[in-house]
Amino acid sequence: MLNNEARETDVTDASGWHEVFRRGVRDANDLVEEVRTAVEHGMHDPVDSLEMVSAAEETTRAVVTALSSPWSLYTPQDAATAAAGLFVQLEHQAEALQELGRAVGRIAGRGETVLPAPAGPGQPANLADALAALQSVSEQVRALVAHHAPGTVRALAAAPASAPLPADVHETVVAVAELLAMQHTSTVTLNRRHEDGAFEDPEDGFGCGCDITLHTPEEEYTFYRGDCAWSIVKDSDGRDLGDGSTIYDAHETLSVSLKTAHPQQLADSVLQIIANDQQESADFAGLRTVPTGGS
Repeated sequence: MLNNEARETDVTDASGWHEVFRRGVRDANDLVEEVRTAVEHGMHDPVDSLEMVSAAEETTRAVVTALSSPWSLYTPQDAATAAAGLFVQLEHQAEALQELGRAVGRIAGRGETVLPAPAGPGQPANLADALAALQSVSEQVRALVAHHAPGTVRALAAAPASAPLPADVHETVVAVAELLAMQHTSTVTLNRRHEDGAFEDPEDGFGCGCDITLHTPEEEYTFYRGDCAWSIVKDSDGRDLGDGSTIYDAHETLSVSLKTAHPQQLADSVLQIIANDQQESADFAGLRTVPTGGS
């Protein structure tokens, strides 16, 4: 969903801002596919209904967690897509409140609950008041979305964006190397494995072959892309096979997996991993020199 360009799509009306969301999430992820499969299978009873309500609550809470990340969004255009999606969710929530009211009406229609007259002043709310509240909230949510969604999404989609987003995995490696050369305190080397212009972005999750070597006074680290992940290995963990090649029995995978992630996000992760490793090494060395006591 990385988007570094303001789009000219007219988002002043409902169809426009809905399109911002549809365009930003063309490919359904695994979680969405599971929900779609459940819908296609059919939902017919209270268990199905409550499971979907539970899933909606869980995913909505997860959105809060995702958006709280320091790198949750790269550009205002990403925010436009997210905002459009959240507004669409509000529309669906409004519809859900209406359907909930209809469902309760069907229960009353079967004679399996009593639908009284609305409670009078000073009386506690009853079932009729609850249904009226559901209808009122639904209408208020719809009105809020209709009033705020087009302008909000339009402003975000049209905002200037200058994030240095790479076009492919090779550009990502090069950009990260440039940042590390400025921000790392020791030597940083970009190891190019192919000629300029001779690289085709792989579809198998691996990188272009290029990697980055970083030195510290105690260690040498290599940052690379492989198997749908960004990883770091330490030279001290390498094992010489005797034929000039080396294998590594251990590596650390970055939490950032996107192949065209923001270069600074990757650089921050690399530097943090190295700092943590150096601190652990220092702490371990200190433990080895601390006397255990006794006479």
